[in-house]
This record gives sequence, C-alpha cells and structure tokens, in this order.
Amino acid sequence: MKNFRYPRYILLAAVFALGLTAACSTTEQARKGDERPEKETTAEFTEGTRENLATLLTRTRSRLSDVHFTQQHDIPDAFLKVDTTDNSYNNPFEGYRIQILSSREVNVADSISTQFRLWADTTLAGYTPKAYVFFKQPYYKVHVGDFQSRDKANNLSRIIKKKYPEAWVVHDRIDPSNVPADTARIKLQEAKENEGN
Repeated sequence: MKNFRYPRYILLAAVFALGLTAACSTTEQARKGDERPEKETTAEFTEGTRENLATLLTRTRSRLSDVHFTQQHDIPDAFLKVDTTDNSYNNPFEGYRIQILSSREVNVADSISTQFRLWADTTLAGYTPKAYVFFKQPYYKVHVGDFQSRDKANNLSRIIKKKYPEAWVVHDRIDPSNVPADTARIKLQEAKENEGN
C-alpha cells in the first residue's frame, strides 16, 4: 500500500513545481516589459517656432464676442426693444406698518395688541388701524396699520408715538383691504371735537 501512494505524491509535486515555474516566468516577462527607455531629450523651441505657434493660435482661436455677433436668433424685434416708460409694477401687498413692540413673551405681545386696539378705537379719528401679532424668531412683534405710502405711515407713527414712544415704521406685507382711503385724514379725536366747536 505504501508503494501505491508514493507515485501519487510524486505526481502532485511535479504538477506543483510546473505551476510554480510557469507563474515565475510570467512575472519575469512582465518585469522586462515594464522597463522604461532612457529619457529622450527634446530640442528647445527656437524663437521662430514660438512665433509660428503664436500665429497659428491667433488664427484658429475662437472668440466668444465674435460668436455672439455672428449668431442669428429668431426673437421678434418687438421683444428686443427696450422699454423706456417707467411703469413699475406695484404689488398691492407690499407696504408699511408701524411696529410698536418686539418681545420674547407672547402674552406681552397679545396684551399690547389688545391695549392698542382699545386706545385706537377711543383716540383716533379718520382711520382705525388693525393690530397684528406675529412671530419672527426669537421675537413676537406687534405691527399696526396697513399703508401703501410711507408718508401716511409716518403721519400715523407721529400720533402713535405719544402713547408708544418706541414706535417706528417698517416695511411689511399688508392687507390691501385695510389700507385707508387717500382722502382719509388721521388725527386724534380730541382735535376732531375741537374743530366742531
């Protein structure tokens, strides 16, 4: 039985040696092909060669401005005209309000809003501005009135400053239905009663 196994081991060893020899020979061939030739020296550009290259680049280089002027576009002439009229679009929701409070406390903002409504109902004539409470992190703000004109907002602001000295006009999104009429004259009710006498 021992003689029978011996030729099998010899056969396996021979196959292993053959495989190892083949693997090493391919590695050696790859190494030979990987060798790089010595560095070739390049001739320096002469002055004439540089001038020729610059001329060639100048002739063949495309310029964006040239491309723009030579393009044909199918836009009708009516759309290419520049509008010289000053018809700026007025957004009816863009305007001014008067800020009377900025606080981190929502209950303070709500109470000032209610207090202002009561004060405006009993004190102002010609226009009763609404009070708006909104949150713009981290503050609750109370804005009053809706004006498309900064001048009218400034006029009301002067009156409101008697009660709320830190009031100031701010640019805001407004409700166009609450904007006072152009003919409305906003004033204190006391002044209105004195005019009647």
